Amino acid sequence: MILRAYVGVILTVLIWGGNVVAVKVLLRFFSQGETIGLRLGVGAAVLLVLALLNGGWPRWNARDWLMVAGAGVLGTVLFQSFFVAGIQRSPAGISGLANAVVPIAVVLLGGLVGQKPSRPQVAGVLVSLSGMLWLFWQTLEPGSALSPLGLGFLGLAALSWAAYTLANRPLVARLGLLPFVAFATLIGALPLTLSALPGLTRVQAPWWAWGLAALSGLLANVFAYLAWANGARVLGAARTSIWQNLAPLLAFALAVGLLGERFTLGEIGAAALTLLGVLVANWPQATAAQS
Repeated sequence: MILRAYVGVILTVLIWGGNVVAVKVLLRFFSQGETIGLRLGVGAAVLLVLALLNGGWPRWNARDWLMVAGAGVLGTVLFQSFFVAGIQRSPAGISGLANAVVPIAVVLLGGLVGQKPSRPQVAGVLVSLSGMLWLFWQTLEPGSALSPLGLGFLGLAALSWAAYTLANRPLVARLGLLPFVAFATLIGALPLTLSALPGLTRVQAPWWAWGLAALSGLLANVFAYLAWANGARVLGAARTSIWQNLAPLLAFALAVGLLGERFTLGEIGAAALTLLGVLVANWPQATAAQS
């Protein structure tokens, strides 16, 4: 069970890192809305089938459905819209940071709702915020591939997913992981997928681009989420979250190797400082390592 959890977490990190590059490639053939709608449509359909096969249609009350719908807006509509908009306006190598800084955003939002952060978390937040401010400063450098708007969208994506994370914890405990994820994703994906359908019927894209979109939705929105949640359950949140730092490193390497992206020393230094803060904030503590 432990080995399977580790394998799932490592595969998830590989998927998240590669997914940023995949979305960047898809945006060459599909619009922002079409990319979101196609990927989410595939993921939501598979999750729905899995949920129905596992336990049938959930018997939730109106309040539960309303809360699941709200989570779907946060984790699907807002996150996906901001994330893809950020990738469209930013290099893929930098876009991967959006996933990495989610734990920082969770600490910040958690403090607003009374969750007291630990000293390492406070230190990590300060270091990461310094790195992000440095990264924004790099947008003013001549020839920089970064844009304030793109980084802003990536920041909003991180905040949206952090809010979703905080909101879904009690819902997952009460409603179950698979039903909650499936129906929250479905509710959020429906308007995005339906609005993208007219454009998708007119897209002239190669067959492999359609396949890449389907694979991206299946791996990043179905397998990765469930495998990550299983890792947190078996290994503990602390030991699982530490692996999240590898995703942006992989995205950076793939962006340089496959897309030919190049970065200045200042951009690399700012990104490294941001990741260092995430590492500090999520480093397993002696009391939490066995959680």
